[in-house]
Amino acid sequence: MLIINLGFCQTIVTSNKLWGNLIHFYTNTFGTEHIKFTTDTVINSITYKQVERALDENQLTWSFYGYIREDSDKKIYYKINAAGTERLLYDLNVQLHSTIFVYDLSTFYNTKTLDSMTYYVKDIDSTIIGSTYHKRINLSLRWFDTTYIVEQWIDSVGSMAGMLHNHNLLLGNDYYSLLCFTENGILEYQDLTYSSCYVTTGLNEKTEMDPTVTIFPNPMNGFSFLDITGINDYNLISIHLYNLSGKEVLCKNGEKRIQIYKNDFSSGIYFYSVTFNNKVIKNGKIIIN
Repeated sequence: MLIINLGFCQTIVTSNKLWGNLIHFYTNTFGTEHIKFTTDTVINSITYKQVERALDENQLTWSFYGYIREDSDKKIYYKINAAGTERLLYDLNVQLHSTIFVYDLSTFYNTKTLDSMTYYVKDIDSTIIGSTYHKRINLSLRWFDTTYIVEQWIDSVGSMAGMLHNHNLLLGNDYYSLLCFTENGILEYQDLTYSSCYVTTGLNEKTEMDPTVTIFPNPMNGFSFLDITGINDYNLISIHLYNLSGKEVLCKNGEKRIQIYKNDFSSGIYFYSVTFNNKVIKNGKIIIN
């Protein structure tokens, strides 16, 4: 007998879950934020959970980061503060081929902002988180010529752009991705592109080189060139390309210029990583129309 565990219709807004979000800074550096939900707070007769955020590796310093709630229809709402207007982050009961209007949370210079975005539900399927199958909602941007997947919501987990976030497609700006997800103290998901649930880069970790990665055109329609300059030994360079699920779909070694063809890949968002002597020195994303 085949036994399949199902994780459909589980609650997201609980106190037994922890998210690790990778922050991709426009400067090609990284940071990690941890997100959890704690005590209940009643605001205007509506019960929210308090959101807390930690930026340190050992999660010793937590700070208030807003309020969140989930209604009986599995819609997730967030508000920056008690006086603010709540905004819809996710609707996990959204129907196939429908259009949905949601928000993305970004933080610039310690100031939180909520940016609106519109998605089109292209497909609904399932994926495994831990040992359990969860419903997955695949979203595209209707105002693009093609309806390729740019975002994924997973039942009981949230966005693959990281909790509180949605993929906003702002090329050249900061963006987020889900790094790790823990439930009841058990690690259920980790982006295997990275070896731990805390990734950060800084000036003290930079090499003496000043590498530059240029991709043109981006978004890609037929093909694009990826060029690397500022490296002192290109034999030690590796270029990796990953899809939204974190699966490596391309790897090139010892090349400072590669040509990427649209016909070799499905339409969507891809993330590239450039390593020098097995150390990541640049990251970014490519959109294939």
